Amino acid sequence: MCLAASACVIETDGADSSLLVANHSDFEIHELYVTGAGRASWGPNLLRGDVLFPGESMMLAIGCGTYDALLIDETNAACEVFDLDLCFDDADWIIRNNSCSLFEARAAEAAKAFGGQPATELAP
Repeated sequence: MCLAASACVIETDGADSSLLVANHSDFEIHELYVTGAGRASWGPNLLRGDVLFPGESMMLAIGCGTYDALLIDETNAACEVFDLDLCFDDADWIIRNNSCSLFEARAAEAAKAFGGQPATELAP
């Protein structure tokens, strides 16, 4: 898999739409699932054992439809997005610390530990 500062593309059969997944959070994304809206199963992990680190992105090329997405970070915290309408269209899913209530709470805790600043904004 090609995860890096630039986006790579994962294609599925009948792709006519795309979803850019960009990790702008302080957390590593270890699992990513996209499935048809309302399905009972998430299907395979699209990261295939790789990690989407902060600052990295990936592009999913998928067929026309409405989708649900699930990501899981390094602590197994899950964040879900429902009813992404991707039909002959392109969409961006920018993951930030406030994208999910679990992420937001963890970012606030980290900010307290680092003197009020999110860890990614601290000077080296």
